[in-house]
Amino acid sequence: MGAGGVRRIAAVAGVVVLGGGLVACGNQTDGGTPSRNASATGSPSATPSVTPTPTPERSIPAPPKTPTLVPSQQPTPTQPAAARLRTSMLLTGADVATADPKRGWIMTTGSSDPICGPSSTRGDGVGGILSRNFTTELDASGGQWLTRYGDVSAAETAYAKIVATIKSCRALDPAPTHARKLTENRTLPLGDATTILRWYDYPLPSDPGSEPGGFPYAVTRKGTVVSVLAFREMGTGVAPANFEALTRRAAKRLS
Repeated sequence: MGAGGVRRIAAVAGVVVLGGGLVACGNQTDGGTPSRNASATGSPSATPSVTPTPTPERSIPAPPKTPTLVPSQQPTPTQPAAARLRTSMLLTGADVATADPKRGWIMTTGSSDPICGPSSTRGDGVGGILSRNFTTELDASGGQWLTRYGDVSAAETAYAKIVATIKSCRALDPAPTHARKLTENRTLPLGDATTILRWYDYPLPSDPGSEPGGFPYAVTRKGTVVSVLAFREMGTGVAPANFEALTRRAAKRLS
């Protein structure tokens, strides 16, 4: 082969080498910087995205409470709260029958009006009332009235007014042929205060055939509650000893 043929082969070989170089370097970008292919190099094709961690909300503490200077409204031992009336505070028919035996006392739904009127069973500013009536189903009847007041002072005032009303007993005047006198007036150490009073209504000589009447009362205060027993019947009425026993039973039920 001549020199011209050798030069032609060399030139072709150079072109082939150059072509191989073009194939090897063909993955260049237009800017001349090689792109990083993840499948070829095993490296990530881009920077991994990082999810931002949310900033926790700050809880704002509640402002401290300012201490109050208002005094407590709890009742003191000398000023108890008004008591609630309960039927268990009332005498039962058995109580009356036991205190005044062999008289046939029972409870009744009928009303027994006290001889000295409604003001002899209650004071002013009544906050509650309970009552119960009793009878022998003959000529004797009686009742118990419980009244509640807002405080001890009001109950004391009511107690004093009731006792004064019974002592004067102006609500019902005796008949023209009768006279009335207070035959019992004493206190007992029951509850906070207890008074027994008895009115006796009797005929004058001008009315010899008329019957007398006995009207015993017992007034007891316990705290803010006042209990009044008022009985009435022909004759002298419940015997004083029996009526005191009944008064003691009534006072015990207020505890």
